Amino acid sequence: MSTLALDKASLSRRQVIVATTLGTALEFYDFTIYSFFAIQIGQLFFPGASPVNQFLLSIGVFGVGFVVRPLGGIVIGAYADRAGRKKAMVLTIMLMALSCALIAGAPTYAVAGIAAPFIVLAARLIQGFAAGGEFGPGTTLLVEYATDNTRAYFASWNFAATALGLALGAFVATLVNVSLPKEAVLEWGWRLPFLLGIVAAPVGMLIRRRLEETLTHKRELSSEKRPASGALKAALTTHLKLTILGTFAELGGSVSVYITAFFLPSHAVRTLHLSPTAAVVSGIVSSLTLFAAAPLAGRLADRVSRKHVLVTSRIVLLLSVYPAFALLGAYPSMLTLCLVSAFLAIFVAGQIVPVLVMIPELFPREVRATGIALTYVVSASFFGGFSPFIASWIVAQTGNPLAPAWYVAAACAVSLVPVIWLRDRTGQALD
Repeated sequence: MSTLALDKASLSRRQVIVATTLGTALEFYDFTIYSFFAIQIGQLFFPGASPVNQFLLSIGVFGVGFVVRPLGGIVIGAYADRAGRKKAMVLTIMLMALSCALIAGAPTYAVAGIAAPFIVLAARLIQGFAAGGEFGPGTTLLVEYATDNTRAYFASWNFAATALGLALGAFVATLVNVSLPKEAVLEWGWRLPFLLGIVAAPVGMLIRRRLEETLTHKRELSSEKRPASGALKAALTTHLKLTILGTFAELGGSVSVYITAFFLPSHAVRTLHLSPTAAVVSGIVSSLTLFAAAPLAGRLADRVSRKHVLVTSRIVLLLSVYPAFALLGAYPSMLTLCLVSAFLAIFVAGQIVPVLVMIPELFPREVRATGIALTYVVSASFFGGFSPFIASWIVAQTGNPLAPAWYVAAACAVSLVPVIWLRDRTGQALD
């Protein structure tokens, strides 16, 4: 066991994991909540547009968060490598609380006029910036807190937290829509889930203040006097090869999770004419499966090896995604959709978790948070974030509802190549 791990004995494993991953869960909770209430937000903040344009404008504001995520990842990742992981994580969760407060308390167009949509836009920009900056420091701190034989397990919880946030968001949104009349949801009910985000953020911030900083080497602490661009410059020069390999190694997982967790449920509603309820239920099932599978994948990656779990999961997903889509097309039902979503989620977790720990193991400590931000956030934002759009475009162009399966398979195949050059450091000392 490392000296650092022994020094952290004052906090239990559970406390470390909860404190680190709460912000990530909150990020994806907000992500899900906004998408569920995009129609109401469109009606209240873009009343002059047609119903279709209201929805498109609302989704457009939602999508702005993806645009600034890489910027947040780079800026806050560099800050974490300069001032410490703990300070960066406290900053991101404060920004998330601010974005929730802005949306929850935003005056509608009828009250504030043209300023109203700009308030929501500002909130989404802040949230996207914070969300992009959350993952690098969080994963870095988990990896540095863990022992040599538990790093993948610890890192897996940051991905599990994203799935938990998605499931919680879907559950809360469903509860609000079922419990309140449609008029009440439009008038004030849509604000309630964002108020919950405001409450959760300060609690997470207080818990995070109890964490001990992992950037503690004398040489590293002196880097507070060094420009934050030093880590970014190193990641793009000295460690450029690793940054590129890591980004493309993440590609398969990023595309897979966005297609299976986000695109597939809505795809089933549009092309297979399943009910919206089936889409929500399958989304919850998929998220909970990801939540359960991620720590198991982490345990396997620590016990067997990162590459064995990654390559096996990626090949299985590559070979099974088309039959899974075909099965759903042949027997369209809520049960089939849930079974297919859960099956695919197992192997999505199996390919994301090993990469999530392999990348920080290869970057040196003083560049680690920035390196993770560049590889994961850029991959998730560009390859993953645009996947639903690309998949929809492929279906429209080909007329084949099974075409997205080929897209996922191709992404998995391409992202197998860079894994060849990534070193597997299972069980080895971190620094």
